Amino acid sequence: MKENNLERSFYFRDSRLTMTFVGRFLVRVVGYVALLFILAAIATFLISKIPWLMSLAVLLLFFVFDYFVFRKEADRSLFEIPKKGGVNLADYVGPAAFSVLERALDKSSLNKTNLTMEIMKQIIGTPSVKEGLMRMDVPYSDFAEKTENFLKEYPEGGADTKAEKLQEIESLVSKAFLRAVEKKHDNIETSDLFSAMSASGNELVERLFAVFSIEREDLEKALIFSSARGQFSKISKVPNSLGGFWMGGDMRKRHRVMNRAWTSRPTPTLDKYSIDLTDLARREQVGFLVGHKTEYQRLVDTLARAINPNVMLVGEEGIGKETIVARLAFSIIKDEVPEPLFDKRLVSLQLGEMVAGASQEELQSRLQKIVEEIGMAGNVVLYLPEIHNLVKTSGTAYLSAADALVPIIKNNEFPIIGSTYPREFKGDIESRSDIVGLFEVVHVKEITEEEAEEVLVYQSLILEKKEKVVISFGAIKKAVKLAKKYFTNKFLPSSAGDLLKSALSEAKRNGEKVLQVEMVIRTAEEEVNVPIHEAKEEEIEKLINLEKIIHERLVDQVEAVKVVSDVLREYRSGLTKAGKPIANFLFVGPTGVGKTELSKILAELMFGSKEMMARFDMTEYQDKQSFFRFIGSPDGKVSGALTDAILKKPYSLILLDEFEKAYPDILNLFLQVFDDGRLTDNLGRTVDFQNTIIIATSNAHSDIINEALRSGQKMSDIGEYLKKKLTDVFKPELLNRFSKIVVFNDLSAEDVAKIAAINLKEFAKTLGEQGITLNFEEEAVKEIAKLGYDPAFGARPLQRVIEEKLRAPLAQKILKKELKRGGSYKIGVKNSEFTFTE
Repeated sequence: MKENNLERSFYFRDSRLTMTFVGRFLVRVVGYVALLFILAAIATFLISKIPWLMSLAVLLLFFVFDYFVFRKEADRSLFEIPKKGGVNLADYVGPAAFSVLERALDKSSLNKTNLTMEIMKQIIGTPSVKEGLMRMDVPYSDFAEKTENFLKEYPEGGADTKAEKLQEIESLVSKAFLRAVEKKHDNIETSDLFSAMSASGNELVERLFAVFSIEREDLEKALIFSSARGQFSKISKVPNSLGGFWMGGDMRKRHRVMNRAWTSRPTPTLDKYSIDLTDLARREQVGFLVGHKTEYQRLVDTLARAINPNVMLVGEEGIGKETIVARLAFSIIKDEVPEPLFDKRLVSLQLGEMVAGASQEELQSRLQKIVEEIGMAGNVVLYLPEIHNLVKTSGTAYLSAADALVPIIKNNEFPIIGSTYPREFKGDIESRSDIVGLFEVVHVKEITEEEAEEVLVYQSLILEKKEKVVISFGAIKKAVKLAKKYFTNKFLPSSAGDLLKSALSEAKRNGEKVLQVEMVIRTAEEEVNVPIHEAKEEEIEKLINLEKIIHERLVDQVEAVKVVSDVLREYRSGLTKAGKPIANFLFVGPTGVGKTELSKILAELMFGSKEMMARFDMTEYQDKQSFFRFIGSPDGKVSGALTDAILKKPYSLILLDEFEKAYPDILNLFLQVFDDGRLTDNLGRTVDFQNTIIIATSNAHSDIINEALRSGQKMSDIGEYLKKKLTDVFKPELLNRFSKIVVFNDLSAEDVAKIAAINLKEFAKTLGEQGITLNFEEEAVKEIAKLGYDPAFGARPLQRVIEEKLRAPLAQKILKKELKRGGSYKIGVKNSEFTFTE
């Protein structure tokens, strides 16, 4: 194998593999005999009382000690690979991995079997691979049995001659080497060989992995458990924080103010009001980073330039700004930075501590001393977290800090990193061209789901150590997936980490020893109040009969009920389209016929509560200023009502009443929402609508509707005509993006009577909570329906009638003690007046 760098070439050659089985056996016997001879010699020399023999015994003891301490390591470390010349990969293969290759070669040569499957058989018996399979919920016994079956069914294939077999081993080791280097292992381990097999392209391996649904990416992350644990078992215990997982030998060094050239100077004032991140990196407390490669590289490249070597990281809280800066501190102590950053100190200035209790003069003095010390030291990179505090115009202290530091930034005296949030960047910094022009602005994005899974694997090692509960990789993967979908108010990996910790606590309370996928799902369901688990028999029965259940609370509107029922069934069966809202409907028709009521019912059935409905009266958003109130102002000072609502409740129903009255730009906005399921707000935040149902209601062409109803026509008669006329109000491209346009029917007197009965039942339920039982005579229900019926307003007058005729009189009777708790009362009607009798 050759690398792109022509100065270095890789190959695999080991004389032990070219020997016969008998030859290797004899060499091993000779080795053991020699070791026993040395141990016997040490004992003899120690008791001989002859000084020079005793000295020789001590030297031999050192040899034996070295042998036993390093017997499980390769001849050379992967951290010591030469940059030029040939590199024999055999020198970097650990003893356990080499033993696997050796045994597999012997078995394959002796039994004439497939070498790859022999390696698989040998490798799955090693502890690290066993643990990897366990983490993926793959039973070791089943996997071993299937491997054995493949060996018997496909004995031939692959390499035939000894030379071909050695070439196949070289190819596998080469791939394992790349994986080991990527994971920063000391040598090529058995887990690296197993991972390399998934990339080997071998048909039998692919078939075997397919049987157990093992994906290469999942395998890579599951093997981290055993690899990381093995790495730390050599030097220390599993660390207590993610910062200790950077893997790279013992970097515990003392605090260094001086650079290695001894040209820098002490910085006592700076040290008093700051934290030295390079110190924390040396103590293995910071430095771990997964993802953010682009942002990190831009940070390093900018800091290394001569002009304006200043970077401003812009991102939401918890998205990874601090982690990127901490990684730079780690890279500095490892000398993995460009020459201008070599041997620097990365220091975080704590602005709050520096400003606290200081007068304007004292603050100026502190800043001046700090700047002088940094200038004289010449080896400091300054980090200013929450740099927006420097440019806030409220408060003389912060204003003084800005006045003092801005000239220094302009003079390029030393590299500066600032971090801020999108809202503060928009409102406080972006408008200051004199400041923002001095920085390279780097927007920090959320890491990917795959990267979050890797972070959580390392975090799980820490959690397992603390909670004594094993975490399966399936649980980790599900936590990331659910967090990305349902917990969008936070960012990966912290959102998934919080969910995993909650599930782990629940598992521990239940006395479970392994955290599985089901517990993560149950925990997420409790937190978001949304059904996530696979539908069981009782729920399936409910979903099948959903129309009947809805009609217990909503009269008529058969088409609308069928539409929303279909949506619920699609959602629970997993057939909802990805990348779009769950559904988006346009409800049209006369007022008071159930458009809003059906929306409330749908919110309760889908999201667990009526409170999960975000309702917007679009008559309040009819001009340009209201547009900014809806999604936020460009300067970031006004937040958006819609975007804030969805960020708080990412799994909800959005009701847009009188949609046709909204400002045209708002209507155009929903073209993107319906298409992409997301929207970028004024602060650059991506607002996700993929877990929402959007219902727009419209009274468009109410004149046509009212005229038709007055003339005795039904909505069913003009429904299709009304849909065509909607193009007078909405753009065709907007109408075409609705999942369904539903025309609601007008209500007959009989319909209103049914609605009256439902409303009175709810009214009686409210009083029942106070210990008062109400029973309505049939004539009373009919009278309420009669008084509350208006063809032009549907059932809307009903609530006013119930308020005037029942609620108000009953309130007086309760206050006068005429109705007592525990009593039962009958409500009737006599001479058009309602009566209340026991």
